Amino acid sequence: MNRFVRRSGAVCIATALFGVAGVSADVLSLIGITPAAAKEAVDAIINSGIINPGLPSQAFKLLSPTQRADAATAGVAWLKAYTATPEFAQQYAKIRNNHKPQAPKFEGTPEDELQKAIVEQQQQAEESKKALASLPPDQRKQIEDAMKQAQEALAKADTPEMRKTRLDEIKARRAQESKEYEQALAGWLRDFPESPAGAIAKRLREFLAATADVDFNATLKPVDGRMLFENSTYQNKAQPWKLCFRAGSEATAAARAAVQAWLKELGG
Repeated sequence: MNRFVRRSGAVCIATALFGVAGVSADVLSLIGITPAAAKEAVDAIINSGIINPGLPSQAFKLLSPTQRADAATAGVAWLKAYTATPEFAQQYAKIRNNHKPQAPKFEGTPEDELQKAIVEQQQQAEESKKALASLPPDQRKQIEDAMKQAQEALAKADTPEMRKTRLDEIKARRAQESKEYEQALAGWLRDFPESPAGAIAKRLREFLAATADVDFNATLKPVDGRMLFENSTYQNKAQPWKLCFRAGSEATAAARAAVQAWLKELGG
């Protein structure tokens, strides 16, 4: 266990508490994390989900299990305070706006779009004729044949039946793009509600779900200079699970208890 902890690049608290392994300025300083780095990690996890933000953890590894638990508990307090600040509200608004889906833009009616496409095809045909006139006679024949075939295809595509088919395709495409946008918008409103409390609660729930079954009795084995879980199922676990295994049962239990209490305050 100790060797695996020494190899860790981050700790459970970093993932559990949106990337922050400490809480007050004193604690952050103690474990070698600047407030700016801690805030950036919070923003990154709100933006992308429960991930390893890559914060340094050398000092955290030197703490006793009890001290790690205290840091985890204090971490939630720091986060609650930070996420209540105007600074975080401003950052959340930026993150939310960056995730907002863009509504599809349609120029005119479906009929307008079809007519525009037909006109453009006709213009291209005329431009090709002009370009053909500038070619040497020995190069014209092959291109003339190709142009004739293109013109015949264009004429076939301009029948009432083909126009209707093309118009139906335009309408179907527009309907599909509108549907996809409405679905994306619903997802955005769910994952990034106007109030950051909803997004915070979502990340807290993700952490609790990911770390509900950490096996602190799991064994490790050296493989090509790395310490890997003997149980392949554990090796395939998500990052929060592994980080909490490295941090230890005391820190993980403290982090989970503090997160559960906060989540209850947020309404679950």
